[in-house]
Amino acid sequence: MINAIVHKLAVRRLAQMRSLADDPRDAQERVFNYLLSRAYSTSFGRDHALHNVRNHRDWVRAVPLRDYDGIASYFDRARSGEPDVCWPGYIRYWAISSGTTSGEKYLPVSMETIRGNRQGGFDAIAPCVAARDPKLFSGRLLFLGGSTKLRKHGENWIGDNTGIMTLHIPQLLRRWHTPGQSVVGLPSWEEKIARAVEISSKQDVRMISGVPSWMVIFSEKVLAHTGKSSLKEVWPNLGLFVHGGMSFGPYRERFRQLAGSFVWTTDTYSASEGGMLAVQDEQNDPGMLPLVDQGVFFEFVPVEELGKDSPTRLTLGEVETGVDYAVVLNSDSGIFGYLVGDSVRFTSMQPCKLVFAGRLKHTLNAFGEHVSGGELDRAIAAACEETGNAVEEYAVATRYPDSERSVGGHVYYVEFRREPGDVDEFARQIDAAIMAGNEDYTAHREKGYGMAAPVVRVVAPGGFYEWMKTRGRLGGQNKVPRVLSRDLETDFLQIARVAETAL
Repeated sequence: MINAIVHKLAVRRLAQMRSLADDPRDAQERVFNYLLSRAYSTSFGRDHALHNVRNHRDWVRAVPLRDYDGIASYFDRARSGEPDVCWPGYIRYWAISSGTTSGEKYLPVSMETIRGNRQGGFDAIAPCVAARDPKLFSGRLLFLGGSTKLRKHGENWIGDNTGIMTLHIPQLLRRWHTPGQSVVGLPSWEEKIARAVEISSKQDVRMISGVPSWMVIFSEKVLAHTGKSSLKEVWPNLGLFVHGGMSFGPYRERFRQLAGSFVWTTDTYSASEGGMLAVQDEQNDPGMLPLVDQGVFFEFVPVEELGKDSPTRLTLGEVETGVDYAVVLNSDSGIFGYLVGDSVRFTSMQPCKLVFAGRLKHTLNAFGEHVSGGELDRAIAAACEETGNAVEEYAVATRYPDSERSVGGHVYYVEFRREPGDVDEFARQIDAAIMAGNEDYTAHREKGYGMAAPVVRVVAPGGFYEWMKTRGRLGGQNKVPRVLSRDLETDFLQIARVAETAL
């Protein structure tokens, strides 16, 4: 009965999501007006004269673009217990951002955002349920996120964003949730994984959800615990893997091997600043439908204009395909004009679909090559496909010219699933994949005058895991930084065993 109801709702919601994505302007205008009506009487609203804002043009004049440092003073006031700072009333939940590019950030999470994220969770399963009806609610739904054990700060609660959302899973749905509240509340990621493996391996798990890198590790531990050769042997009815937080590309082939047979995979784009933002609706199309009716008003700035005094700020109805845009969020948690640090690229306009293009600070540009994090992920995935390799993790550092080399280049630290064979060929495939889509990189690589060919250094098994463990960054929304600064590279090399290779 429950599966039939969910299937009917999923079909209806998916049709609505696609219809809204065909022309998102009306839905986004409603969200825009809603945010204005709630925020104009707050401290932020008075400071920015929001009562005079009538349209997006007025908004751009009134509300400047900000990163976290630019809006932190408002958040600090709200976190200290002051009401009506950026959003009406008190904000009782605060997410500690797991951002890999800066220190801790405390982001407001309103009850409106929590309710919207519940809807976003359903939106993530709707495409699979509508197309295949895997009867998810005849078994268990496994979520692996951050700890639900929050820290008390005055009248507020502070913790991992996924932990906050897990705490607010509707009571009705908890009967299907595994491994259960007592396990997801464990602060130790390794203990949580061990208990989750023990519990879930005995259950009829039909859906799994989490960050790709950690879910691959979890899946490997499930197989080691059960002695089975594939997840489908452990969970014959496994029908859906919902993932997000990072590109799935480098992990896709490994997950296919672990699964053993077809499992529907749904990519999502989310952020602590706005919850669930976009959902993949088709298996053969990586593009994601933006969720335009969930309390977030989207703006987009062409990446090439970042740093200008008055960069162009576009709405969903004004963007174009094939351009990398920085994402600007305005949400019902009182976050406005906020540069989240991500870039996306639109792949179609009817319906409107986007793909994650990378973190803005995860860009290699020491020589003017402008290689984004998304390009790195795609190049690694292409190299895996061409050489038959599987990658557990990777990161990239820059080698600068010095007394021993006249030109610099990129060094890839790669942890392979198995013995990689010809590492030089893997590096050549990375090089070719980036040159195929990046004119700046190609110009610097031609004849080796501006940049040397990339080099791959093999990381011993478990190297990235141990490094993340020493940094206190296991599990949840934590991700291996794709681009290593000099300090991070030095720190990494002190922990991981890496084969010696000269550039």
